[in-house]
Amino acid sequence: SQFFSLTNTFFSVSTVDFLAFSCRFAATMVRCGLAAAASALLLADLGGASDILAAARMLETFRTEALQAAKLGFPFVSIPLELLQMVADTEVENMASHQSPPTIPKQWYGSLFCEGSIMGIDFKDGHGTWYYDGPGQRYRTNYTARENYFDPALPQYRDMVIANVSGSMGQNLSFGPGVDDGCVNAVMPMNYSDPFAWMKYSKASGQKVIQGKTCTVYKFDLMKPMEVHAEACVTDDKIPIELNQTFGGPGSKFNGGNYYQFFDVVVGDLPEAAFAPSAACDKGWPHQPCEDKGVQTLDTYRIWAPPEPQVLDNRDTGDVMGDLSFVCTQGSGPMYRTKLITHWRVTVSTKFVQYALCNFNGTDNVCIGAPSTLHGVGRRSGQLCGRGPAMGQCSSNDDVGSQFSFPREAQCPAGVQPSAGGCAWGGAEPVKTIHASCLMEDRGLLKTCLQDIGKAPFKEAMKVWEQAFQSDDPSQGGCPPVSLTPAATAGAEIVEVIV
Repeated sequence: SQFFSLTNTFFSVSTVDFLAFSCRFAATMVRCGLAAAASALLLADLGGASDILAAARMLETFRTEALQAAKLGFPFVSIPLELLQMVADTEVENMASHQSPPTIPKQWYGSLFCEGSIMGIDFKDGHGTWYYDGPGQRYRTNYTARENYFDPALPQYRDMVIANVSGSMGQNLSFGPGVDDGCVNAVMPMNYSDPFAWMKYSKASGQKVIQGKTCTVYKFDLMKPMEVHAEACVTDDKIPIELNQTFGGPGSKFNGGNYYQFFDVVVGDLPEAAFAPSAACDKGWPHQPCEDKGVQTLDTYRIWAPPEPQVLDNRDTGDVMGDLSFVCTQGSGPMYRTKLITHWRVTVSTKFVQYALCNFNGTDNVCIGAPSTLHGVGRRSGQLCGRGPAMGQCSSNDDVGSQFSFPREAQCPAGVQPSAGGCAWGGAEPVKTIHASCLMEDRGLLKTCLQDIGKAPFKEAMKVWEQAFQSDDPSQGGCPPVSLTPAATAGAEIVEVIV
């Protein structure tokens, strides 16, 4: 999931909608059918969930959604009776105790303090503003924080406007090293969800004092199919002053959490200016192509597994540091232990465009982005961090590495050289393929990563990575090449790495 750039989006969508989002982008998650179906169930109006007919209708909705998911290649799984029961129980408890679900003001804004973690990257001491418009189905959060992963001394700016665009999640995201100088503007293939939607199914869990104010704690916990916990503290006058959400458990690829406190909350109508595009998104999106500096040969890497074909079109990759930028936090997960890593050499036009998000959609790899991003090789800084302007599109990104997108539309026909006015990449050749476990475990990459975190670029980890591909001899730090035969890759599964 553009997962790093969507950090706050993860924690703002409803629990089940996040599961559906994860399912659609990580197409090999075992419970894809369940995720899509659970989303349909809980996003419905469940006010009559205690009624047998209403429950039957929800069950039928589940079956329909699961079957549709199965047709897209998502495996069908058993009906989540515990999930249906949990929702029904909440409704019954509320009716028995004559309690209404907690509510918050329809429109409000306030100062923001936030901290969080996404897949091993921590953000600390974030300060900014939060805007919430329930009837308008939109919200905004902007803040400046520091991350511990690359350079703790470099502040990172984030501005996210999330809105319902024809039922989908529209995003207007700005990033920069302490300033607003890069934009991602996209409509994602997931339903829009109110960041407080889960509260309808929450339970009161005592009180506590925050900012000198007494507030009631509301909790929502879901252990299957993915561990998710949400908690909010609401004052007697219905003002939310704390929001805390975590997801994923041990061994989960997608795990993390966000913690918010809201100060000086003002309730009332919000001006349109509160949701106006950032400067970067208003006038700078999509980014203009980089200056043409001729043709360049790139060495880039991709983690993958058969039966996915060994191709580069509609795929995202990274240079050594670009791949390390997520491997050092995510590589220890069990899903990588059976994967392969291929070193590619490809010729590209240096007129780089804005990075496109390329992922598996259940049947094929597709790239998402403005039309201009699909007609060139995209480049961005590792995990959208670093000091380069415009999210590293036209920078060397020596500090955090570069990640690249290779849209199919920009690929050159055989024998045609890339050029500024023509096709953008071609002649892609796999140089060497190794087992990910050889690099990450046998050569000790993950242990070396621990020494480098917070001191980007990861010089020692880069040496381990490079030596694994330069030599085939384990005694020299090398990894033997993999023979890509059906026998050698039997049992492997596809896992799309979303960066």
